Amino acid sequence: MKRFYNCILIFLIIFSTTLSFHIAPTFFEKRIDAGGGYQEFTLYNNSTKTQRFKVAALPGTGGYNGDMDKWVEFSPKIITIKPKSKNILKVYVKAPKNLEEGEYSTFLNFKSVPLPDLNREDGKTVAAAASIGLNVNIEVIGYVGNLKPKLEITNLEVKDNKDGSALVSLDVKNNTPKRGVWYNIDVMRGNESSESIEKGRIAKGGTDKVTFTMKNMKKKDIVGVRLRDSSTYEDIAKKQL
Repeated sequence: MKRFYNCILIFLIIFSTTLSFHIAPTFFEKRIDAGGGYQEFTLYNNSTKTQRFKVAALPGTGGYNGDMDKWVEFSPKIITIKPKSKNILKVYVKAPKNLEEGEYSTFLNFKSVPLPDLNREDGKTVAAAASIGLNVNIEVIGYVGNLKPKLEITNLEVKDNKDGSALVSLDVKNNTPKRGVWYNIDVMRGNESSESIEKGRIAKGGTDKVTFTMKNMKKKDIVGVRLRDSSTYEDIAKKQL
């Protein structure tokens, strides 16, 4: 029984520690040839202790046209985030010339760095508190070529739920040659306003079958949906009911 409770305690510590650190956005969807691609990531420390991370670019999964870890520049290399605060990581990727069109990937790795001991006013030192080290990877993907996103909406349907909310369903197909797309879905009202949902990434040649509930809308309120690029917020496709 004691062993069981110890396992639960370790799980809770890991869970709470992981929640204390998060990154936004969680994607990089940029053209990396021509002038290269630039993006800023915001790192949040929701804990009551200062956190420090060493940042590195690692090879991707190998499931794309190749790895781009050798082309990544980022600053700072070691990032410190004070309690209940945030900091910015700047990332720039520039691909070499004459590369094949398509997608390239890397992992951005964030590894905890121990903080030095603290000095007290009486001259004594206080050892830094023991903590579970984090080692977090996020995969980022860039593309080479003028591969504009081309998404297609089919089978759009809206129904009223019994609780008065609206159930929206649609299929999204990615017709973009040689690249995936991160996209948002805007549910449009008749007064030209809309509510947005960040859907995620659809792989090249893929089809998403999407169903979700709009709690603040009825079927009669909805006139159509629009797809937008999550990175640039530009319109990709639109379909009226």
